[in-house]
Amino acid sequence: MAGLAEILGADRLSEEHDTPVVTPRDQAEVAELLTAATRDGLALTIRGGGTKRNWRAAPARCDAILSTAALAGIVDHQPGDMTLVVRGGTPLVDAQAAVTGAAGHRQRLMLEPVGGPAATLGGILSTRAAGPLRHRYGTPRDIVIGARYVTGDGLAAKTGGTVVKNVAGYDVAKLLIGAHGSLGVITEIAVKLHPVPDVERMLVLRSTDSAAVARFVLALSTAPVTPTLVEVHWPDGVVAVRIASTAAGADAQIALLRGLAPLDEVDAAAGEALLANQLALPFAGTGSVFGVGVRPTDLAPLLDAVALVGGTFAGRAALVAGDVLLPDEDPDRSSRLIAAVRGLGGTVQARRGADAHRLAAAAHAPGIAELEAAMREQLDPAGVLA
Repeated sequence: MAGLAEILGADRLSEEHDTPVVTPRDQAEVAELLTAATRDGLALTIRGGGTKRNWRAAPARCDAILSTAALAGIVDHQPGDMTLVVRGGTPLVDAQAAVTGAAGHRQRLMLEPVGGPAATLGGILSTRAAGPLRHRYGTPRDIVIGARYVTGDGLAAKTGGTVVKNVAGYDVAKLLIGAHGSLGVITEIAVKLHPVPDVERMLVLRSTDSAAVARFVLALSTAPVTPTLVEVHWPDGVVAVRIASTAAGADAQIALLRGLAPLDEVDAAAGEALLANQLALPFAGTGSVFGVGVRPTDLAPLLDAVALVGGTFAGRAALVAGDVLLPDEDPDRSSRLIAAVRGLGGTVQARRGADAHRLAAAAHAPGIAELEAAMREQLDPAGVLA
């Protein structure tokens, strides 16, 4: 690792469990490190806040960890354009504080700190982590408008821009989102912001009848209302709907919602606690955790399958995508959940658990495998990014 230490200086090189950790300060140093790693045949693992390191299988080889901790801070905030440019290692909570603290503007970054306050923007993008706000505002792919990154062979590049309407060039950022750092190191991110509504109100349906829950969510999808989130926690039997609008608009939409089902309104504190519980579920307990998704028409069968294996589901009810926490790491229980979800034509991703990644691994169609190999050949020909 002497070559890496020479690039950064000894003060930027540490050790964690016998594995060297390098902490570059800017994109130029990231590029130098990856160029040196390519030259020396090293394999690096990229780490942001480290909150979702279990969301991918352990690399076959890791010679050093590249930490983005020093790649932090706000680069540019243009409230008039409703855009924010931030360095990749910036914790989301810090970026959010900068946006909401801007005097004279009521804006918000519609992403959530999945993994807790240490979760970074780069990490959230790399893992494509999305919470309850996904219902209205989409995943990180829908929020990001540009990025700077470094490929595995040390090429520093830029994609997209800093304006919402930007169609110049290939949108490589979309490839980096969800790639778990296997295609490049995200050093800077441009995102679009959204206005903060006048009022936010939350209503809750309580029912342990999966069919009744599914009927309500289906009716909600065709009703003339625009909720910012529709969350389900199962088998507790809780469905939460939040309306964000003007005061008059919220009154009108809530009146319509009450015509669909017997709903209780909860105060702001209770609503925030409920959402915090949803975000915390993939990191709670000690059992295996899987990210799952099925067709919207299969909400009830999914809830029944989760209950049958003794699991807990927290997720987006209308999109039917979320996380399942199992009570233990029993491979048989995990296999039964995976089989049930795939039997519905759904997808499964391992989050945590003994042998979870092997159990959830699915063989890609030949065309997909060839495409992935071609992308890695272009962006990381030496296989530096573990």
